[in-house]
Amino acid sequence: MAAQEQLTKFILVLEQAEHAELLTLLERELRETRVEARRTESPDYQDEVHHQEEILQGLIDKLRLS
Repeated sequence: MAAQEQLTKFILVLEQAEHAELLTLLERELRETRVEARRTESPDYQDEVHHQEEILQGLIDKLRLS
């Protein structure tokens, strides 16, 4: 995390079905993002896509813990 970034903490209450659906959507998006990262040739865009991967993986990890 960059030094300038600040954490924003909030509570999201989900029903079990909503939790499962959100996790499924995030996992699908992560797979698509990984494919996109392999296909791109632009180093700048590849960095952006890798950053998106990190964010998605972090969200997935948090949802799996809850």
